[in-house]
Amino acid sequence: MHNDDNKDRVKANRVKGSDTDLTLLWQNQPVNDIDLSEVKKSFNSERIKQRIYMVIDSLALLPSLYFLSIYWGELSFTAKGLCIFMVATAIPFLIYQLWLRRVAAFAKDSQTLDHLHQYTRQIKNNIRIAFITKHSAWPALFVLPAFALERYFFGELSPERWEKIAFSFPIATLILVVWGIWAHKRQQRFEKQLKALEEMAEQRTV
Repeated sequence: MHNDDNKDRVKANRVKGSDTDLTLLWQNQPVNDIDLSEVKKSFNSERIKQRIYMVIDSLALLPSLYFLSIYWGELSFTAKGLCIFMVATAIPFLIYQLWLRRVAAFAKDSQTLDHLHQYTRQIKNNIRIAFITKHSAWPALFVLPAFALERYFFGELSPERWEKIAFSFPIATLILVVWGIWAHKRQQRFEKQLKALEEMAEQRTV
């Protein structure tokens, strides 16, 4: 009777998502009963997500490049230097992030046990992406003050512009703080997923 109740609880919780599924698979089931089809399903979902993220990451740089192409002639020498530095920093970061997403994004159909290995590798990369994203938030806080100082020392900074900066900086700060917290939460969630997947892999070798 107790076993039936346990199975019912597992089935009921599976509808809550792949993260909960993975935890339940290794915590609530005997070694021989681990359903690797759930791992395959979760990995296929991860593959779609990573492909979408790769497109979003690639397109995110285009608005900045478009802005620079329009206003490049109006920027001072110092402002151009700041923009070049930002783009030169963003492009390697983008390439590295795309490389981390490749494990799931370009994975081919394979045996079920291979899905467990590939999924574990991608979750490890997701932790790295979340960590980098979290720590990319605070340097961005210096961008707006840097441009304001550049205008102050090398160009005109009208009262209207000061008002815009004074209004924009707290909003940008709040957005970046929320961004950092969100990335930190994602890192913690991926770490829990990784623990579940590694426990499953250990059980398969017992």
